[in-house]
Amino acid sequence: MGYATSRHIEGLPAPLQRVAGALVDWIPLAIVVVLWDLISGAVVATAILPAPGTVAGKIVELFVTGQVFSHLYISLFRVVVGLGLSIIAGILLGIGMARSDPVENFFDVFLAMTYPIPKTALVPLAILWLGVGTSTAILIVFLACLLPIVLNSYNAAGNVDQNLIWSAEMMGTEGRDVLLKVIFPATIPEILTGIRQAVPIAFVALVSAELIASNQGMGYLILTSGQIGNYPRMFANIVVISAVAFVAVRLFEEVRERWLVWT
Repeated sequence: MGYATSRHIEGLPAPLQRVAGALVDWIPLAIVVVLWDLISGAVVATAILPAPGTVAGKIVELFVTGQVFSHLYISLFRVVVGLGLSIIAGILLGIGMARSDPVENFFDVFLAMTYPIPKTALVPLAILWLGVGTSTAILIVFLACLLPIVLNSYNAAGNVDQNLIWSAEMMGTEGRDVLLKVIFPATIPEILTGIRQAVPIAFVALVSAELIASNQGMGYLILTSGQIGNYPRMFANIVVISAVAFVAVRLFEEVRERWLVWT
């Protein structure tokens, strides 16, 4: 949101500020939809790029007939499990690396080597190990989300004010209690930032994995719809999973803002 726009909105009553802010946030999407509608049929054949209205009708059909629910549930399950595991492992690994030289020395090289590798490149290997299905998708989501959480946890734990730790130790806090009562609470804001970065990555990794290594899920629906030339349905599924990812990010941002009030 531009500075001038922000100043005009700030001059409005609080309820109107929220409405105006929401409208401004949706302007880019509205522009994309308008351009899409202008291009469809005029520049690109509607058989390849269906109009937004056609896609919207197909979305309604998917939900009315219930065709999308089972696949959407499976995709969400994979995202939640993969992201949840990456949060647990990422926090433990990041804080452990920041507070322990042996842990950092052991994992640093591994993370440096795997960081440049696109996680979708690991899908064939995951298929070899785990087969086609949920386990492979969860593994790819886990690997894709791990690094931002590790890095933010590592930086946060490494930057904890040493005076806080010394003060806690002087008051009799030792060992694990220092970690749980001083270091971990101090890292929460940056950890939440890392998770915020990981949420959209989780959906990108999920769809990528499901396009290659699944016979269920939203990525699978997108792939099969394209293969049979049902492009309205393909775009409808793309819009659905994009909307779900958008809602997930916004919900997490709301949770983060409420949580950070107390930290």
